[in-house]
Amino acid sequence: MNAPARLNQIAFSVVDLRRTEAWFRTAFGLLPAGGTRSFRGPLASHVQGLPRAASTCWWLVGRDDYLQLEFFQFESPLAKLLPVDHRPCDIGYSRVGIWVQDFDATLARLATLDSRPLTEPMGEHGRRRACVRSPDGVYVEIMEDDPLAARADRADVVRPECPAAPRYVTLSVPDLEQSLRFFSGALRLPPSMVALHVPEHEALWGLAGARCRVAVLDAGDVLVELVQYLDPPGRPRPAGYRISDQGLLNVAFGYRGMRAMMADYRRTREAGARANGFPLHSPAWGVVYVNDVQGFSVELLWVRPWWDSRMGFVPQPLERRPPPAEPRAGRD
Repeated sequence: MNAPARLNQIAFSVVDLRRTEAWFRTAFGLLPAGGTRSFRGPLASHVQGLPRAASTCWWLVGRDDYLQLEFFQFESPLAKLLPVDHRPCDIGYSRVGIWVQDFDATLARLATLDSRPLTEPMGEHGRRRACVRSPDGVYVEIMEDDPLAARADRADVVRPECPAAPRYVTLSVPDLEQSLRFFSGALRLPPSMVALHVPEHEALWGLAGARCRVAVLDAGDVLVELVQYLDPPGRPRPAGYRISDQGLLNVAFGYRGMRAMMADYRRTREAGARANGFPLHSPAWGVVYVNDVQGFSVELLWVRPWWDSRMGFVPQPLERRPPPAEPRAGRD
């Protein structure tokens, strides 16, 4: 049997691509990895499940191989803005965590960007945590301690000079058991032994005293944290929600061959997931978006290693990115 899936992409829908990409790059030291305007037209709509899909996409990478942050600025459909009263317990992709080599320097750079932690940092020196919100309102935890430090000598640390690495993504889910059946069952993610958070950490993102049920799964260089909030309960997604709306869009699980991806694709369908369309394949890569029974979008993506630079997994000069359309957001 193939190895379990590994998470290789965290995707955002943003309303000002230049601003958001510069925020992540400047604050955390992540590296530009090119971009594309090819995600438009019928094939993009087929994959993403969006009417008349058209976007500009840029990528950033950290120190790990085959792992990226992906930023979409949609021209169509227009992004609905994140609700002003959005809370991290509300249903959906909720939060990302980034390990940083220099905690104090990261906070200083964020201050120059007029981004300050929501609370005072928590924890003893060497294990401090803080939380900020990105220009699009996404909760981003800054981690001085690397939860995967025990894997520091693994072969997929290909850019040790990079001072940051994405380390987890959190989903606020309405039903933890259903989420486990999908992520741990269909995608075969094993439980992690990492103690990612303690209840006191909820205060960092404004939920002091929250009660929740949590499962942390191992997805390679990124942990998947599933949280069912009991108090306060998470509000459902806004009516008419689309993945193009401002905020965290989805995650992708990466493979190095079509057969491995298709095996997991079949398991997700057997688990009740709905695909936006049939999988698309080329000689170098293939992709499909599926939606689990609770409506979470998940991308399955395979890429041959010799095509990584074309897919945003290898650092590229800034000028290798296409300019985005003018920033827009709407309520349509």
